[in-house]
Amino acid sequence: MNNDRQKKHRSWVDYVLVSSIFTLTVLIGIFIFTNGDSKFQSSISAKTKGEIVNDTQKLLSETKSEFEDIQIVTETSEDPTMPYTLYYPKTKFEQVNKEISQYITKSKENYFNAVRLYKNAHPDKDVVGKYQLFLDIHEHNNSYYSIVFKNKLTVDQANYDISYQTYIFNNHSGELVSTYQLFNQKTENLEVFSKYVKNQLTKNLGKNVYTDKLDSSTAPYWKNYKRLAIINDRLVVYYNSGEIADPSAGTPTVIVPMSYLNPILADSFRTSAISKETIIPVKPTGTGKRVALTFDDGPHEKVTRQILKTLNKYDAKATFFMVGRRVPNNTKLVKDIYNSGHEIGNHTWNHPKLTSLTSKQVMSQLDSTDDAIYKAIGQYPTVFRPPYGAKNKRVTDLIDVPVVMWTIDTLDWKHRNANKLLPMVKNNLHNNAIILMHDIHQSTADGLDSVLAYLQKEGYECVTVSEILASQK
Repeated sequence: MNNDRQKKHRSWVDYVLVSSIFTLTVLIGIFIFTNGDSKFQSSISAKTKGEIVNDTQKLLSETKSEFEDIQIVTETSEDPTMPYTLYYPKTKFEQVNKEISQYITKSKENYFNAVRLYKNAHPDKDVVGKYQLFLDIHEHNNSYYSIVFKNKLTVDQANYDISYQTYIFNNHSGELVSTYQLFNQKTENLEVFSKYVKNQLTKNLGKNVYTDKLDSSTAPYWKNYKRLAIINDRLVVYYNSGEIADPSAGTPTVIVPMSYLNPILADSFRTSAISKETIIPVKPTGTGKRVALTFDDGPHEKVTRQILKTLNKYDAKATFFMVGRRVPNNTKLVKDIYNSGHEIGNHTWNHPKLTSLTSKQVMSQLDSTDDAIYKAIGQYPTVFRPPYGAKNKRVTDLIDVPVVMWTIDTLDWKHRNANKLLPMVKNNLHNNAIILMHDIHQSTADGLDSVLAYLQKEGYECVTVSEILASQK
């Protein structure tokens, strides 16, 4: 009997004890989940917002931006060896979000791979990476958003990479805007812009520039101009660290007022602001006097260089009809001529009389020279002059650029006398004259200064052949 009572007493005590523990546990749980400062509660909340990626916790949050139709997503990972912090937009347009999502995914993969490669190369080091993706958003004409991503990726506390990615899209339709659309779907507009960009970078970067990389990166191909943004009525072109210059030069940019670019922009991107100067100068109206100085048979390292210096002294432009075989050994000189704003024409490969050649031979002369000039400056020649002026319909039908002759022959090739150059110009001068000279004769280089001084005194502007031709249409 006593044993039964003892068993019942222990059972009752056990029941009370278990009930008390359960009640206490419930009370503790209520306290934890109602206390906003609880670390445990924060951890649970974080896990419900995040997901497991590469065995680490990826945390996502969204906040409002200054633009009511864009949310800013903050994505972080506290992986001890590959942490990152990313900021990117979430728009109301599926296509825009898809493009950005693909970019984010690719960027993270590049980061993870960079850290892994560095670890494999340094197995004895405790490698720690760091990746930050910064975001800027800008609006233009109440119709377009520019998204600018700046990537900063470091590995083992060393600066590993800084790069950019941009998107421009219509904030009404969600249509992504290409450079092709921005420049009014005209290749000639891109050619004008690319030349401007190259000149600005050459001037700004100086000795830090990688010439070959600059040439290829600024060539007038649409694929070269994908990192653009419109910021405060200015078009910004971005280049990555080490892409076109020594990394010590940072991340080069070219910033151009949209008003300056108005002539080459599509209508919806033009600004109401008026610029006194534009990327395509407005041709003067009225009866201004102009001449075109043309130089055949070069380039010649010494003579052409002297002529170029004299032209620059008087801010005079000219057209150089180049013999193709001379170009490969003078590429720097050819680039200097082109970058100084002068026009470059085709004068065949080795100066034959074209009317004596077959059509196939004529095309070979033209194409080989075109290719040599393109390799030097990234542009094909815009005009052609036949050696000795020898042409006929069969020859001219093979040529797809203007065939340019002359109206004044200085006979510098015959006299080889610097003192006779100016009299030949004076005695035959007229408005819109096309003056023939040769940049392979030292006497021509020596006599040019007096010719330019006279033309300037008489109020003549020295322009390219194409400008003369355009005024005669």
